[in-house]
Amino acid sequence: MVQPAEVATSLVQRNKVVAKRKGALAVAAAGGAAAVAVIAGSPILGILGLAGAGYLAYDWLAFRVKNGMRF
Repeated sequence: MVQPAEVATSLVQRNKVVAKRKGALAVAAAGGAAAVAVIAGSPILGILGLAGAGYLAYDWLAFRVKNGMRF
């Protein structure tokens, strides 16, 4: 069964939007963790936040690779 081009295009567009959202979330988490480490003076919380941001970055990268998206 061949699907119409609109469906394929909308899936590609949806994946782009999801990838962009995942990337923005990872960057925001990293920025927030850095801000906590510097402004609040709490390196332990900053390291924990950066670990969480690292996981989000990995999730973003894995999503892009799984869906065959280029950088």
